[in-house]
Amino acid sequence: MNTLSSTRRRMTRDEALAWNTEWSPADVTLLEENFDRVGAHTFYRTQSNGSLTVQDKAGKSLMYIHPGYVSFPEGLAPEDRAKAEVHGFDLSTVQTGVKVPVKGEEQLTICPDCFYAMPYTGVCDTCG
Repeated sequence: MNTLSSTRRRMTRDEALAWNTEWSPADVTLLEENFDRVGAHTFYRTQSNGSLTVQDKAGKSLMYIHPGYVSFPEGLAPEDRAKAEVHGFDLSTVQTGVKVPVKGEEQLTICPDCFYAMPYTGVCDTCG
């Protein structure tokens, strides 16, 4: 059994462009432009469906597409990107990783020793 084929699934270009239904039309246009720019030929998604890999005819990886951003191997990122030090760009669905609590939402503190939620006293009921 080929382990590589068991960890990824081949897609068409159209399937790759429709992979994240939350992408804006501008995101899809940006992806299409970059597919054309780098010479995209083959599209794969990981078995977990967490990302896509775009390759050329020879099988060289050209782009890595995630739900909220695109990254490139060094030297393949677009030259006109906003942050020159970043080898890629964000899409409209990017997640910043910073969760702002909703008003009235409780903030739990987790005990670093036993990983149970700590009471408001700040002293863990389990560890003491």
